[in-house]
Amino acid sequence: MTLRLLLAVGRYMTVLSAYAPTLVSDEATKDLFYDCLRAKLQAVPRNDRLMLLGDFNARVGTNHNVWAGVIGRHGLGNANSNGIRLFNLCLKFGLVITNTLF
Repeated sequence: MTLRLLLAVGRYMTVLSAYAPTLVSDEATKDLFYDCLRAKLQAVPRNDRLMLLGDFNARVGTNHNVWAGVIGRHGLGNANSNGIRLFNLCLKFGLVITNTLF
């Protein structure tokens, strides 16, 4: 789901809500989901603020030194394969996983 909100004259925020396949889903299903999500993110106007919400069925772990700028110091456990997919998406689009910042 996508929503584009007017913030001020000429300034917008695009909010995307997405729910990724579970960890046990096959790789083809996960690839298709991330391909579709990348296409949606690429379609967002460059000047828009961007917020990506949802459930990515991912564990991102605590390795904030490797993923600096993507996660903060408050992750839990170890990253799983869905977490790695999410990291790569965040790197490509300049996104931060904010629940690791608190």
